[in-house]
Amino acid sequence: MTNRVVWFTGLSGAGKTTIAMAAADRFGCEVLDGDTIRDFFSNTDFSREGRERHLLGVAKMAKMISKHTNVLCSFITPYEDVRLKILDILPENAIMVHISTSLEVCEDRDVKGLYAKARTGEISNFTGVTDPFDQPECAHLTLDSSGGEGKEVDDLVDQLAHLFERPKAVLIPGRWQPLHVGHEWLIQQELDKGNRVVVGIRDTPVSETDPYSAQTRKRMIEHRYQGEDVEAWIMPDLEAISYGRKVGYDLREATDIPPHVFEVSATGVRGGNRANVSEKVMEFMISEGIWDGE
Repeated sequence: MTNRVVWFTGLSGAGKTTIAMAAADRFGCEVLDGDTIRDFFSNTDFSREGRERHLLGVAKMAKMISKHTNVLCSFITPYEDVRLKILDILPENAIMVHISTSLEVCEDRDVKGLYAKARTGEISNFTGVTDPFDQPECAHLTLDSSGGEGKEVDDLVDQLAHLFERPKAVLIPGRWQPLHVGHEWLIQQELDKGNRVVVGIRDTPVSETDPYSAQTRKRMIEHRYQGEDVEAWIMPDLEAISYGRKVGYDLREATDIPPHVFEVSATGVRGGNRANVSEKVMEFMISEGIWDGE
């Protein structure tokens, strides 16, 4: 299961950032917020073209960050065509959430006085007053944050919980120097049971017997299992696994390993027996310049 990007769209004062921060605290996400990001980039262009350019850049940033963690994006995002472009940039599992709060409620919450300044002409291109907010037809979820029973921040965060639910995983630690068909057989046994798999990559020092860095092995595994419920984590090199009582998990050893799988050796692969690596691993090793294409 990959990380997710959730993009909040709504009027200024709708509660986007408040909800995003509360959700980040509960689910452990990175937050990209409109005001913070604009300050970071020193961006003061609020024209339609400037907003689009800025938001599409943020979408690309969110996609990169989502390789490592879930991301919550809190931006007014007033134009429907730009929202659609954002969804095209973000990973396929991204969610557009409309924080639906009436203009009247947003103005009542406006402690900065931005709406008042927009109505007197001190601020131009202000969404909801002098610039349109298109109805978010592309939104996957709409949350009413006007307050009251069932509409408080905690209630709305509850409605986001299903987006971040993750099943328990099966951890398979190893060196993966490199990933070969024997390893893949072991991983496939768990996938066939419907399990989420975390491949633990022991962070062994690069040496003659461990020639590939942990980062290289991580990319190799991610390339091989792209689109499947497999994650690659770099973990400390293990001396032992020590535990007390088993609480909610098991330690189990694979059984009934076919002889032709059991005999596969990473040493043999490193020695030149490439018949024991899959096409995807071969593709990765050649693309990285580790092996030649012959």
